[in-house]
Amino acid sequence: MKRQWKVMPVLLGLGLLVASCGNSKSSEGGEDAKEKETGISDVVKGVSNLGNLSDGAKKLEDLQAKLKSEKPLSSEELKAFLPESLDGLKRTSYSGGSMYGAEVVSGEATYTVDNQKEIKVNIIDGAGETASAIVGLAQMGFMVDSEKITDTEIEKTGEFEGKRAKTTDSKGVEGSTAKSSEISYLEKDRYLITLRGNGYSLDELKGFLSKLNLSALK
Repeated sequence: MKRQWKVMPVLLGLGLLVASCGNSKSSEGGEDAKEKETGISDVVKGVSNLGNLSDGAKKLEDLQAKLKSEKPLSSEELKAFLPESLDGLKRTSYSGGSMYGAEVVSGEATYTVDNQKEIKVNIIDGAGETASAIVGLAQMGFMVDSEKITDTEIEKTGEFEGKRAKTTDSKGVEGSTAKSSEISYLEKDRYLITLRGNGYSLDELKGFLSKLNLSALK
């Protein structure tokens, strides 16, 4: 249940490295004005057509540059995205704030059906220097198609419900572990969102995507 949080220190370290490399770039005023006219979506689309590693680093740098100047979500906005109920399920826990003492705003809420089934929703806001590096690296990962299949689990990265996402669908083991699933993707080219369903298949979990309060995300 804590799998995402265990990998975040690694992402944070890599993100800081990329951020420090990106700070060495400078450009003239005319180019800055033109770059501002390019939306973050255009940058992300460019990442999907990488020709080589140097091009990939440039696209990642551009994505970070767009996010560094953004203002992170406030506590009120974070709670609005993680409301007291989700599609009729009651929120039984909530946590939010900055991660690892850095200016990385994140939040997580658990919505419980019973002792066997629950939905966890996690969000990381990519606004700010450190957060933009973390989200940028995650977006690069979403751009690489992959698939891993075992007797009990299918893990894929690719197109999912009109988004680039990483999904996991575990059948569980009868009498031992319950079925579970997970969906991670980038919303509005800024927010890293993860839905985790304990006791839910991937088909069941994806129904909650449309129930998220995306209007709370600026």
